[in-house]
Amino acid sequence: MGRWVVRDLTESDGVEEVAVADADSASAFETAGWAAVRAGAKGTAGVRGLVVDATDGDAMRRAFERVDVVCNCAGEATNLEVMLACADTGTGYVDLGGGFQTTRDQLALHHRFLSAPATAVIGMGASPGTSNVMAALAAAELEEVDSVAISLGRAELAAGSATLPAPDELSALLDQVTGPAITYSDGAFVEVPAMSGQEDLELPEPVGSVRVGHSPHAAVATLPLSLASKGVRTVSCKLGFGRRLMDHMDLLMGLGLASTRPLELDGTPVVPRDLLVSCIRAAEELRGAEAAPEDAMVISVRATGTRAEGRTGQRLPAEVVAECVVRSHPRWLATAGEVGGSAPASIAAQYLAHKVVDAAGVLPPEQAIPLDPYFGELARRGVEVSLTTRRPAVGGRGPERKPA
Repeated sequence: MGRWVVRDLTESDGVEEVAVADADSASAFETAGWAAVRAGAKGTAGVRGLVVDATDGDAMRRAFERVDVVCNCAGEATNLEVMLACADTGTGYVDLGGGFQTTRDQLALHHRFLSAPATAVIGMGASPGTSNVMAALAAAELEEVDSVAISLGRAELAAGSATLPAPDELSALLDQVTGPAITYSDGAFVEVPAMSGQEDLELPEPVGSVRVGHSPHAAVATLPLSLASKGVRTVSCKLGFGRRLMDHMDLLMGLGLASTRPLELDGTPVVPRDLLVSCIRAAEELRGAEAAPEDAMVISVRATGTRAEGRTGQRLPAEVVAECVVRSHPRWLATAGEVGGSAPASIAAQYLAHKVVDAAGVLPPEQAIPLDPYFGELARRGVEVSLTTRRPAVGGRGPERKPA
């Protein structure tokens, strides 16, 4: 995902330089060169490779003193250490999110960033990330919020195309459908099995009908806190796929290939998921030249509550639905997941660098990101968000639908 964050940054006006940092020098310099070549005339930023190990606090602090913002795409396991280095150097911080507990641990660093002072925006991908900002958008239409339900659906569109996502994306998705999930129900956090509470949803085209179930999600760690003043009692996050992909995921899990528990193979410990991801990566390399993906992702956020109506201002029940459609990027040769996950992090990093967001502390997306400018940035990248309000008819009016 980091490759696509770099790609978006190098094609954005106002970005002077992007340093691609990795513990593996070959990976850092290859990614920097890859982005520089593809940015072409559209890019305004210089890009360079930088060797930094996310487990080496001193090295991170030396590197971070030279930049305005760190956008951490190295994975959840590095989030806290990278954040601490940013707090020590007063450097802005953005990441793609982590699990429920990691997110709560990150929020606990709020005072470290206040003292720095510096700003950290955590969980700024597609979901968490755009979904959280959509929840803030929907909640703003209501006086009181009873519940927020986030659903994420994906679909392959090209006939005969590979139905499994890119290797790193697959590993993240397997985390979401195998680990226990946390939901916020009746004012309390509750652990439930992953993919439990399944329901069939009709999402906007081209995704259409999907079956979704509970998945581990950082938004559940922050939205109950952010919307507490509006009385929210229920927050859920569910994930679903098209039938073909779900069949493949079920097969992989049934065979035990989603497991992260090592097995002994001829006296050597082997992690089944690592083997699976390596096999898929090798198959991609054998296919050779980059092929244009054709897929789509829909993020749906439904907020229920009450809304003031008419001249009397009477509060009546209402439901607000925000929907976001992300498609694959033909020029970038990027999947919908790669576009939807990378653009939010790039936008947030630029907001921090340009002081569009400058409140110190550790902030979730729904508290940090300005609504209208953000959705405008997404629209410039071909990602549209719409808002529909369903409420009791007043003077013959039905649902109101408008672009975000």
